[in-house]
Amino acid sequence: MSGPRYHRTRRQDQRLVGFECQACGFVSFPDEKRICKRCGDAPAEFRDVDLASSGTIKTFVVQEYLPDDIEVPQPLAIIDIPQADGSGEPTRVYGLLTETELDEISVGCTVDVRFRELFDEGARPINSFKFSVPREDKR
Repeated sequence: MSGPRYHRTRRQDQRLVGFECQACGFVSFPDEKRICKRCGDAPAEFRDVDLASSGTIKTFVVQEYLPDDIEVPQPLAIIDIPQADGSGEPTRVYGLLTETELDEISVGCTVDVRFRELFDEGARPINSFKFSVPREDKR
C-alpha cells in the first residue's frame, strides 16, 4: 500500500521483494519482521529476495455477504509465490483476485501479481497488489 513519501519509496514498493530468514529460510512478505514467525529468531537476520511475478493458489474463498458499498462476489486466495531465481522457499500471501471469473479459479491454478489502485485518498492513489488469472489462460 502507498503511504507517506518515505513508505512509497521503500525498496519493496511497486515490486515484489520478500525477506528470507537466515536462520531457517522462512520468507516474510510484504514487510521485514524483527522476529522470524517460524523459528522465533530475534532479532532475526533477513536478506532481500526477489519474488516471481506469478504464484499458485493453495486455497480460496468467495465472499458473498459484505457491506453494501463493497462489490460482491469477492474472491480471496492464499497464494504461494516462489523466489524469482527458483531457489529457497516460496512465500505465502493472502490477496484479492481481480479481473477473473469465478469459474477460472481453482486450487493449483497460476495467478499473476498486479499492482492496482485500491482507492484514492484525496489526490493521492492508494496502491496494493492483487492477483488475476493470466490473460493467456482465460477461456
